[in-house]
Amino acid sequence: MLLYLFLIISSFSITFADTSADQPKFDRSHETISVVVGKRALLPCYVSIQDANNNNNGNNPFKIIWMKLNNSSILTMEDRAINGDPRISLLHAYADEWNLQIDDIDEDDAGIYRCVINTGIYKTLTLDVKVPPKIIDELTTEPYPPPIRSGSNYTIKCYAHGKPMPKIRIISYDQTDNAKIISDQNEVILYNVSRHTRRRYECIASNSYPPDVARSFQLTIQYAPELTLALISETNDELTSSLLFIDSSQHEIRLKCRVLMNPLDKIYWMKDNNKLINDYHIHQYVSIYMENYIIAELVIKDFSTNDQGEYTCTASNILGTHSKSIQLIATLTTTTTSTTSSSSTTMQLSTSRLIISRRKRPKHTRTTTISQREYYRSTEILREMTISSSQGK
Repeated sequence: MLLYLFLIISSFSITFADTSADQPKFDRSHETISVVVGKRALLPCYVSIQDANNNNNGNNPFKIIWMKLNNSSILTMEDRAINGDPRISLLHAYADEWNLQIDDIDEDDAGIYRCVINTGIYKTLTLDVKVPPKIIDELTTEPYPPPIRSGSNYTIKCYAHGKPMPKIRIISYDQTDNAKIISDQNEVILYNVSRHTRRRYECIASNSYPPDVARSFQLTIQYAPELTLALISETNDELTSSLLFIDSSQHEIRLKCRVLMNPLDKIYWMKDNNKLINDYHIHQYVSIYMENYIIAELVIKDFSTNDQGEYTCTASNILGTHSKSIQLIATLTTTTTSTTSSSSTTMQLSTSRLIISRRKRPKHTRTTTISQREYYRSTEILREMTISSSQGK
């Protein structure tokens, strides 16, 4: 190729030897052209040949070629493109303009070009191709990486190429989409990730040649169950004490267990270390809210002394198990029922009620709720009545 180029230039020089001594001139000897990849590049070559035309009766004895030095290829000869690339053409609208046009520029078009006159003089042009940023997939974290275990460290990576080399920004977003720049490097380490770690991140690459490019990352974090247990009162208040006294007259008792865990797995209820199952008396409900937020409810119908005990909500997954318990104790109402008639008196005592009844149909019935102090006082009175009755016989 170099030999071929030498022969062409030599033949041009021979042609020029018979011409006027006046030399054509370039507007400048060197020029740099910058263009963004995909656009059109125009490489100007202005040759002053007015004097030569005047001296040669308007005939132009000068021959011009375009060549690229990177691969020593001839692009045009006189006013014709000869390299077979349809993107390349010569713009020669005026006698002194020999501009090279290249459409749909790519990175390989960058390099050094020369506009050469057959006299041996030339103009050098440097074509600088600018390349907007592009993410390098194989070096960058994928948009949805595998789940990350709580307590571990995780590195977010973002690499891009372009010309000039793109600048990198890694941004994190909270649940309300508030953005925070956490790094201007290609990599950032998230230490000791947990369920509180931000989940959405974005990498932005820019180099002043638009468009900028971005890559979003959505992290999935696995963590052991975390839960809270509460009793829901009749007024919808939440009671979280580990020991609660329940009025046995309540028609329904409702326990609510809130669970956060990922991945979702097992949730179950126990009473006194025995697993509960649904029946006509006990009902269990599970509802999933948002991503990994679960509410498990236990409803006990017609709560009685048989239902008192320790109730435990347990959640487990591959990262661990967590439980919460509430001790429910039934509070028993102490009452006195008395009747009057001419027959003998029968007294019945129980742990929850003090009952006095006659065999005949009562003429008057009265029920009162008494305090514990009054309960012991009433018991003492009945004991004295019993002793007196025995002595009378």
